[in-house]
Amino acid sequence: MSNPASAVPAKPAETRYLSFDFWRGTACLMLLCYHAIFYADRGWEMHDRSTWDAGSIAVRLIGWLWIGVPMFFVVSGYCIAGSLDSLRRKPMSIREYFSRRIRRIYPPLWIMLGIAIVFTGLVNLFPALAQKCEQLPRFGEYSIATWVGNVTASESWLHRLTGATEPTYVLPNSWTLCYEEQFYAIAGLILLCGARRMFSMAALVTVATLVARHVCRALEVDTHGVLIDGHWLLFAAGFLVYHTVNYGQAKHKVAALGVLFAGMIYGFLDRRLQTDQFQRHLDEYIFISSGFAIGLIVCRKWDRWLAELPLARPIAACGRMSYSIYLTHYLLVVALSCSLSMVGISTDGWVALVVVPICIAAAIPPAALFHQLVEKPFMNPSSSKTESARRNDSQPPVVHVAGASV
Repeated sequence: MSNPASAVPAKPAETRYLSFDFWRGTACLMLLCYHAIFYADRGWEMHDRSTWDAGSIAVRLIGWLWIGVPMFFVVSGYCIAGSLDSLRRKPMSIREYFSRRIRRIYPPLWIMLGIAIVFTGLVNLFPALAQKCEQLPRFGEYSIATWVGNVTASESWLHRLTGATEPTYVLPNSWTLCYEEQFYAIAGLILLCGARRMFSMAALVTVATLVARHVCRALEVDTHGVLIDGHWLLFAAGFLVYHTVNYGQAKHKVAALGVLFAGMIYGFLDRRLQTDQFQRHLDEYIFISSGFAIGLIVCRKWDRWLAELPLARPIAACGRMSYSIYLTHYLLVVALSCSLSMVGISTDGWVALVVVPICIAAAIPPAALFHQLVEKPFMNPSSSKTESARRNDSQPPVVHVAGASV
């Protein structure tokens, strides 16, 4: 699709958010720790002071690190907004947009699915571990449609067309990638149909999603797994951040902060009104994503300082290979934490002190190797002048608990 430069506003000189590698790395490590405590005893009880010890409190706090998921969605929303903003000035932009997304996402996913099959087969050599580790895939239960859903990252919604009651994942964390792919598709349609008014169209989709969420709930229509269930709102927060920090004037910034604050209030109040666990947890996502987006707007003036902070560099290094960590860590971490629990390392204190650090140490090297050998060859080419922009290219968010209603 041809988009003359005169048809859209001039692109700001600097749209990169330099500290996004740090935020991706932070979210990666948050979720890696979160997945490492699946087999902890979790002895902390709010109303029982005798359970309030250092170990139980530590595991309780780690149990809140799922907040990395909405953080990733916001970052993804910002980066895709930046990609659309750049591509809408180019001819044949829609073709380039989808080719970049397909090249970036699918080949590493397919290779990791093959590795997951081999890994699961090796774990099955130890029947006790294979039986206890509930997050491992059970390939004997998979249909052809299930494999199609996993290979295409569409299982969150495709299972409805096949009559299955629940989605089934080879990589249980890939439910987030299913939402990402839907977001990419809608963003592509915005580029195709409304490049000149992409931010207005994104706002229109946001309002439509909010309306659809409540209408479907009132009619008892289950939209779990489809972007209109409310997950679009998380990406929209990133879109709003991009527009505010790159195009917005002072009055626009105030308005954007007001909208995001309203998003926090909405998430908080709606959660209190719901009894369905999925809806309640999604409201928590909305609350966190809105708050994180506020932080990104307010703290933009310290972006370069944070990106260049020496202590942030190891975390940023994890952020630069966050897709590889996303793909490779989950099955390894759950199998390892389950193995440790089987030899008696399951009390909260030992999980926080031993299991979590072991899982981090075990997960990062394979992810780095995967990044070098598998992910890099499929990364979109960039010149040295746009290396930082490449680092801000959208990557799928890391994951949440397998089988949870999130």
